[in-house]
Amino acid sequence: MHSAPLRGRRRPAAVHTVVALFAAGVLVGCSAGPSPAPPSAVSSSGASPGGATSQETAAIHRLTSHPLSFRYPSDWSVAAEVRPIGPGGEVRETATVVDRAGRRLLDVFVNWAPQDVGTEVTRAVLDAEPVPGPGSAAVRPGYYAFYAETEAGAVGPDGAPVVTYSMTLSPGRPLDGPGQRHGGPFDSTVQIAAGYSVGADASADLMTFRDAAEALRWLGSPEGQRLKAILTSLTVY
Repeated sequence: MHSAPLRGRRRPAAVHTVVALFAAGVLVGCSAGPSPAPPSAVSSSGASPGGATSQETAAIHRLTSHPLSFRYPSDWSVAAEVRPIGPGGEVRETATVVDRAGRRLLDVFVNWAPQDVGTEVTRAVLDAEPVPGPGSAAVRPGYYAFYAETEAGAVGPDGAPVVTYSMTLSPGRPLDGPGQRHGGPFDSTVQIAAGYSVGADASADLMTFRDAAEALRWLGSPEGQRLKAILTSLTVY
C-alpha cells in the first residue's frame, strides 16, 4: 500500500511543488479569488442539474495503470499520460479532459497529486456529494467537493484576503471552518485499498471567481455540471 502523497504550501501565481508518492515534479499555476471565503451556500442537491453528463451522451475513459474509469461528454476528449515514478515499476498516470476548443478542464490523477497543501486556511464548502464508484475499495469514502479556502494572513494586491476555489476529490466530506489547504497532506487524495491513490482537480484557469455567488452560477452552468458529473462517475472496477 502506498502512503498518501505529501504536498507543500500553495501560493497564487507562483511555482508549486508537486509531490508524487515516490517522485517530485514541478507544476506552475494557481488561482485565487479576490474576496474572502463565504459561508456555505448550497447543499449537495442545491445546484441545477442542467447540462450534467448523461449515460446516453457520455464516453468512458479507462486508465491503464489501475482499474479506474470515468464518464465524460462525448464532444470532449481525454489525453492520457503515464510516467514511471520508481525503480519497482510503479507509475503515475494523468487523464486530462479537454473541450472541443482544446481548453484544459479537468485532471484525474493516479499515484500523485499537484495541489500543494499544508497552508492554514478557513474553508467554506459550497457543494459536496459522495462518489459511489470506489465503493469498499476506498480506505475512506470518496467525495466530490467544490469549496473556497481563505488563506490565513494572506492578502492580495488589492488588500483583500486571498481565496482559492477548488473542484476536487476528498476522502470523506470536507468540513467548513479552519483547517489546511485541500485537507492537509493526508486528506488530499482518495486512497484505494489495492495500493494506489486517486486525485482530481478542475483546471485552475476555471477557478477564478469574484465571490461565492459567481462560483455557484458557474457550478450551475452546463460546464460546471458536466465536470461535477465526471467526478461523481469515477469508478474502481
